[in-house]
Amino acid sequence: MNRLASLMIIVLGAFGLARADELPATLDKPYLGCWLAFSESRDFEFVIGGDGDAELFFIKNRKRLSIGGCTLKIYYALEEKIKGKGGKMRWISRKMAQDGFEDFGKETAEPPLRKPIGFTATYTGGVKVRITQVFTKDGMEISTKVIDKGESKGELRAGVKFLVGDLFRQIDDADLEKRDTESKLEDTRISVREVGERRAARVKFEDYDVVLTEEFPKGVRAFALESDRYGDHEFQITTANPEYGVIEFVQRKKIIHGFYVNWYPDAEKAGEQDARLLFKVK
Repeated sequence: MNRLASLMIIVLGAFGLARADELPATLDKPYLGCWLAFSESRDFEFVIGGDGDAELFFIKNRKRLSIGGCTLKIYYALEEKIKGKGGKMRWISRKMAQDGFEDFGKETAEPPLRKPIGFTATYTGGVKVRITQVFTKDGMEISTKVIDKGESKGELRAGVKFLVGDLFRQIDDADLEKRDTESKLEDTRISVREVGERRAARVKFEDYDVVLTEEFPKGVRAFALESDRYGDHEFQITTANPEYGVIEFVQRKKIIHGFYVNWYPDAEKAGEQDARLLFKVK
């Protein structure tokens, strides 16, 4: 299916069937997508855009939160391992090709809960990735698998990247020592379960010098973030089985200004039952 001409909208709860002119202004392209609205206690809307990227909007008082980094950007990512300078191997990203979606499915007004929705994405070099999503009452499950290596020569991995946005863009580094800054950050916190650990570790945004890649170098099997910036919602990301792929962080700024939460399944186990990422909103 040509993704620039396609639109699939799924609606739950009291919102009713959404019209195309009600789509978020920040996503002004044609859509392939899933538009989800749940009960008032755990509302969110999820859209897959015409460029292959997805965005999740948290809902508060029946209104979507769409400014100030309050959405989650979700990318279906593909990387290839190549030899860099000095012979050191490194991962590089491949872009999704224009009109790269295939077999997305028919338009529908009712979500097929607990049933897989699958589509194929094509990336530069002709690499094809099968992406499967299963929607539940409070979230979704995602799995990815490379089904055609195309012209690539190196090792490939397909996964998902979540961009936690700059929730506190109004706070400059120079303001971090001010008395009122801590009160602005105290209602945003992270909980993670590191690989090999039984207990969850907590990270408060008041501890703005924390670098997640240094705190959890082995990766984590579960991640949760709760914030008043998300309308007091919490989202959780969990691996179905950490032996099939772990969650890793990419952080280039102070934690309060955003970071990536990435998941890539083991290439040899991709497509198996446990090679899944679980996402929930509470």
